[in-house]
Amino acid sequence: MELEKILRELGKVIQADERFTALQAAAKANDADEDLQKQMQELQLITLKYQQEAQKADEADQDRIAQLQGQYQELYNEIMQGENMKNYSAAAAEMEQMAQYISGMIGLFFDGQDPETCEIPAEDCTHDCSTCGGCH
Repeated sequence: MELEKILRELGKVIQADERFTALQAAAKANDADEDLQKQMQELQLITLKYQQEAQKADEADQDRIAQLQGQYQELYNEIMQGENMKNYSAAAAEMEQMAQYISGMIGLFFDGQDPETCEIPAEDCTHDCSTCGGCH
């Protein structure tokens, strides 16, 4: 099937892209960061404790819930300030932009636009065609 062959070629191009490589390297650095892994485990434990308390419904200790929310937010902020997580977040954002571009272009193709000349609309597009005169 020709479509599958082309999709697999796209997959190869994506995986050869420097943005993909950067994301893979950042993920590997996160996995190797023992302090980060401990923090992530602690974050999961806080989440579990929160869920257990919240499941008590009317009997839930609201002070405990607030305390757990505070601990979670503090640890989350600490995690996100780490160099490895900053690098990972930046790389993931780059990959997300690539994915949005690919998705947007495919959407144009499905709309019947010319694959050779169509372009993704400007970012100020609301994707609600009733708000403008059109994207092309």
